[in-house]
Amino acid sequence: MNNKATAVLCAFTLSSFASYCYAQNAPLLEYVAQYEASANGLAATATRSLSRVDENSYRLSNSLEASIAGQALARLEQASEFTIDGKRVVPLNYSYQLSGVSRASHAIFFNWDAEVALSTEGDESWQLQLYEGVMDQLSYQVAIRQALIDNTEIEPTFSFGIVDGDAIEMQEYRLVGEAIISTPLGELSTVKLERVREASDERVTEIWLALEWDFLLTRIEQVNSSGLRISLELKSAVLDGNTVRGNN
Repeated sequence: MNNKATAVLCAFTLSSFASYCYAQNAPLLEYVAQYEASANGLAATATRSLSRVDENSYRLSNSLEASIAGQALARLEQASEFTIDGKRVVPLNYSYQLSGVSRASHAIFFNWDAEVALSTEGDESWQLQLYEGVMDQLSYQVAIRQALIDNTEIEPTFSFGIVDGDAIEMQEYRLVGEAIISTPLGELSTVKLERVREASDERVTEIWLALEWDFLLTRIEQVNSSGLRISLELKSAVLDGNTVRGNN
């Protein structure tokens, strides 16, 4: 498929931080948020939502459509269902579906009783040994936000084992600091994080979360290995029935 379309889709999939849990067993706030993305002239729109499945489980959904000159190129549908066990985020299942010019699919079923995750991509499947803290490419974000909300446990870096096809990949993020940024909704007070990579890795991923709006994803800026610059910015959102607005 178009390389720019792939880049925008991957940036939103792998680097977004839009729905996490409260510490101390407080319920998550349901929301719907819309985003605009760009990558060297390619436009994309995205919607992310968190809904409560039952008393202690939730579904985080993410959809994105990339287009050029008004022509749709690709659509991504992604979802994770998880429970909250005290302060622990426990993933149950995950799905990823890419359609359009190119097609791909990925699904994960977590069997915590057997300590095994069944990971499938297309016609291939693998059984991976689970250990506490292993997550999928959406549920790990819950743990980061939990640490940010519960500032008594906050650390400067966050590391996670994330199921990625036939392996569990370690990813690390660093807390940079706070910043006030301008957005289509006005100025928002945010906390900034960045992906930690090897010194030889030229890729850069920076993320801003809204401090006063439950750490809602506000902006992502990413440069990939080929130098392509990708941005994603919050356009509108309703959190727990309240319209998200800036400070001015």
